[in-house]
Amino acid sequence: MSAQNFKYITKSSADCTDLKSEFTVPDGKVAKLMSMEVITSFNTCDASHAAPTSNIVRVYEKQASGANSKPKTLYKKTVMNDGSVTESVPIQDVKLNPGTYVLEVSKAPQLEAKLEIFVN
Repeated sequence: MSAQNFKYITKSSADCTDLKSEFTVPDGKVAKLMSMEVITSFNTCDASHAAPTSNIVRVYEKQASGANSKPKTLYKKTVMNDGSVTESVPIQDVKLNPGTYVLEVSKAPQLEAKLEIFVN
């Protein structure tokens, strides 16, 4: 396999389930995060809770089943309801070694994240 771009999409359902998707970097390859597009949703999942003021998208390495440690976030993008955006680190600085990773969005109905990676 030669170098390629891949896109992964995670979109929460109307009831705020299905917040994660997984992707794998093959053995012998390294991936670089290229871009993260966030289609925001500032609605509440449940009328008894306040609507979110931020949408958060995280990329982290999948933990082995039974692992008690909290996964280390490798990249996080936060979009506030006023339109401001912050990143935990510049996206172009994030490299992923072989393994399985998780793309996760925070709880908001129809919140969507589109991640593009370059695998070489």
